[in-house]
Amino acid sequence: MSMLFYVDTAKGVVLHPEVVKLCESFRALNDKEILYVVLAYDYNSIYRQFPEHERHRKAMWTAFNENESELIKSHRILTAANDYVSLQYNPKIEVARSYQRKIDKYLSEIDTDDSPTSVKKKMDVIRELRVNIKELENEVEASTIKKGMVKGKQDLSYLEELMSNRKNYLAVTSQKK
Repeated sequence: MSMLFYVDTAKGVVLHPEVVKLCESFRALNDKEILYVVLAYDYNSIYRQFPEHERHRKAMWTAFNENESELIKSHRILTAANDYVSLQYNPKIEVARSYQRKIDKYLSEIDTDDSPTSVKKKMDVIRELRVNIKELENEVEASTIKKGMVKGKQDLSYLEELMSNRKNYLAVTSQKK
């Protein structure tokens, strides 16, 4: 899927006009705040390979030249971040991210674990989770290639794709509450 924003090193962040129409929360943000949201939450962010806390820290530094978490705790930024996630929502990517969080948790536990049996079990779980992540990534890549076909072999428009992602996200998040 194409990015919701373009990040241009010379000019900063450029919004797709369609995105602003879908989520009014983006209008309330300045350019630095938009840059933070994109870098911290986009599936294709330049910081996507980092753990979540590190990704947020790097995005704060890039956007604000500071690492103070108070900068990103405003209601405006949190609302826009939630809207941004909803527009690009892909359940397979979210599952892969949750698997990665579990891997990170197990790795930190292994550092303090003295039992060889326990370490071996955790390493086996980590290995299996990594295999599952790779499979999910392959499925996402394959679905991206096939994406957009509807009855009659027509493509979904960019807005229809975003609205579908948002609808799926809202359905999933409403079930969790």
